Amino acid sequence: AFRQARALGQHLVVGVNSDESVLQAKGCLPVLMDSERQAAVLGCRFVDEIVPASPYVMTAEYIEELVESKGIDYFVHGDDPCVVDGRDVYEAARKAGRFCTIPRTEGISTTDIVGRLLLLTQDHHMGHLVDQPSPMSKQ
Repeated sequence: AFRQARALGQHLVVGVNSDESVLQAKGCLPVLMDSERQAAVLGCRFVDEIVPASPYVMTAEYIEELVESKGIDYFVHGDDPCVVDGRDVYEAARKAGRFCTIPRTEGISTTDIVGRLLLLTQDHHMGHLVDQPSPMSKQ
């Protein structure tokens, strides 16, 4: 996604949502802490700059502030819906004519990754239980 977004311009600024805004919008904390997410995003070769603690739901005022302070032309997101409390979180960017979508990469999401990790953990522990003799059995 960062590569696709970077291809739309010459300088990519990525907003990294704060823990609090994700918790409020999704009802759970992100897997990685703020500082970890910021470091991971900034470490991507396609990213030139980050905006830490970006709100999950952007207001028209926030968008205008970023346009003026960072020179942002477009707000880019995958083509999957991003809705909180029945409202598109990019509504203000759309109304300002500054929203652009890129194709979402199928199978790449935090939910998918966490699900796979949980399955691997379950398989690991279940395999351990099968392989280990019971403390009650004779050896």
